[in-house]
Amino acid sequence: MIISLSNTSIISAQLGDPVYIQTFGEGNADPNTIGPQMNSHIKTDFTYDSSLCPPPGSYTVVRRMNVHGCFNREWIDLSQDHSPGDYGFFMLVNNNTATGNRIVYKDTSAPKNLCGGGMYNFSVAVINTDMPSADCSLPGFPAFELRLEDDAGNLIQKDTTPGIQYAVPPPTGYKFSTFSFNFIMPGNMNRLVIKITLLHEAYQCGEDFAIDDIVIAPYGPKAQINFTNQDQNTIVQSVCYKDNKTISMSGSMDPYYPNPALQWQQSADSGVTWKDIPGATGNTYERTFSTPDTFLFRLTGADASKITNLNCRIISNTIKVEVESPPSNFVITNNSPVCAGQDLQFNAEGGASYIWNGPNNFYDNIQSPHIPNVSLEDSGTYSVQVTSPGGCTATTNTHVTITGTDVYAGPDTSICNGTVITLHASSGISYLWSPANSLSNATVQNPKVQTTATTTYVVKVTSADGCSDTAKTTVNVLNDTPVKASFSGTQFLCVPFDTASFVNTSTGNISSWQWNFGNGEISSVQNPPVISYYFSDNTPAYTVSLKVADSTGCKDSVYHQLKVESNCYIAVPSAFTPNGDGLNDYLYPLNAYKATNLIFRIYNRFGNLIFETKDRTKKWDGTKNGMQQPTGTYVWILDYNDANNKKVSLRGTTVLIR
Repeated sequence: MIISLSNTSIISAQLGDPVYIQTFGEGNADPNTIGPQMNSHIKTDFTYDSSLCPPPGSYTVVRRMNVHGCFNREWIDLSQDHSPGDYGFFMLVNNNTATGNRIVYKDTSAPKNLCGGGMYNFSVAVINTDMPSADCSLPGFPAFELRLEDDAGNLIQKDTTPGIQYAVPPPTGYKFSTFSFNFIMPGNMNRLVIKITLLHEAYQCGEDFAIDDIVIAPYGPKAQINFTNQDQNTIVQSVCYKDNKTISMSGSMDPYYPNPALQWQQSADSGVTWKDIPGATGNTYERTFSTPDTFLFRLTGADASKITNLNCRIISNTIKVEVESPPSNFVITNNSPVCAGQDLQFNAEGGASYIWNGPNNFYDNIQSPHIPNVSLEDSGTYSVQVTSPGGCTATTNTHVTITGTDVYAGPDTSICNGTVITLHASSGISYLWSPANSLSNATVQNPKVQTTATTTYVVKVTSADGCSDTAKTTVNVLNDTPVKASFSGTQFLCVPFDTASFVNTSTGNISSWQWNFGNGEISSVQNPPVISYYFSDNTPAYTVSLKVADSTGCKDSVYHQLKVESNCYIAVPSAFTPNGDGLNDYLYPLNAYKATNLIFRIYNRFGNLIFETKDRTKKWDGTKNGMQQPTGTYVWILDYNDANNKKVSLRGTTVLIR
């Protein structure tokens, strides 16, 4: 959430590259990593402490606040910082009561060479790290003054945040809020002094906080680029280097500057560094690409009087051009040598499309063509033209060898245990199959067979001229364990956005999984990642399916209805009226669709247990052993594991009203 503390006349605004940024660095994969004390030029009224749970009046720098339970369970479990990346730090403050305002962060070495008269945005990410408590009747929420000064302490601009409320609870995860204001850089300034001050309040609770991503960036109108005459959503275009193709890009910047100027930029190192393209100062930029590489492009803008200063520019979105060389990392294979009468299988990997040519006028344009029941004439060299996404081509060959005669039996077949299949042999006047014990008739051309073990069948075929030869076919029975599709996972979803996770519990020698999550997403992994759902109140359910197959091709499917609920925030009513009018007649945990290991207990004022259930759908009707319980206050305890399998324990009271 971004909260603007000041308004501007820019309707659609955009930022440039930061001219100042403080992310407090990065740690490593250890969630308990402690970051170093801030540099000496940065001042704070809080004392640095190198522990996960710093004492009151101090701060620490951590990768993530994996300290849920510090200070008698005061702090939330903040799983990640505000900066992009896996291991970013943030500044965590254990505040305490003080007699006046306290400086949280002051930096006197902010950047120089800013544009006098130019507009900038000053922002900071903040989160209240305290856990809401029933014991806190008068919480005091931390509020901050964001202030910019010159070297002499003269005010440039300031603004004040509201009190930072308790963070919104999971399942989406606790999130920082970003507070910002815009300011005009004075023309006679040498540099900025950044100051963030915690405003004094008689705190009782709710006063601890964390900050991250202190940023100053140019602020101006929105700039947008795209490939000319392409779909607006196209952000990557692939071309072949030898085509010398010219690609045109178009850009625009919304009105704002009195004398607007544009400058296209290019990055050849995945956006780490950007360089101005000489002469590329118009709304369009064209370039002919003939060297294999990957290029990123963006458009920057500012007033013409300040366009040479990078600290004055706003930046657009980024688009990519991939200039491809001929395909090289491709693999072409076939399953030869094979016997005449069997299947010849080809496969290609590493390209976008393929064209195959070979003996007997063979042609195909798919990735994995095959020739069933090959003959000796199918032996020879096959060529395949491999084409990359950008249109570059390369041609290679693969050789095929067919052995034996054109007597055939087959092809080799893989079956599920107990399946009845028919064997096939080439035409003749007599046939003799062996072994014969599992065949319907060992002297016919196409006998039926049912076997529970892998068996190789040999057939002797005699032609009209007395010539005979043998061929063989193997019936592979590979699935000693039957294939059974099953999975467990999320049962309910919550409007308007939720995630679901599923665990594959299928049995058998399974080699492929085909998931369809009902929301347009599919997956072929054994245990899929967390799946996101976006929906409205009128979405009743999603059908999730899993189709599995083992290495023999045996398959099974299972389907599961994923119901959509309008609310999944677990709560227990503060009162109920068991009078049989159909309204609020029962007491139970509301919306506990995703809770597991749930135990709900109710005690009367004497501490006696009068109701207990492990079933979220069972409700207390205000009786015990069939006797109505009196009007009054009752204590309830709710224990459960949430959607992240984290144990949650809640206590409270409710009033029974008759």
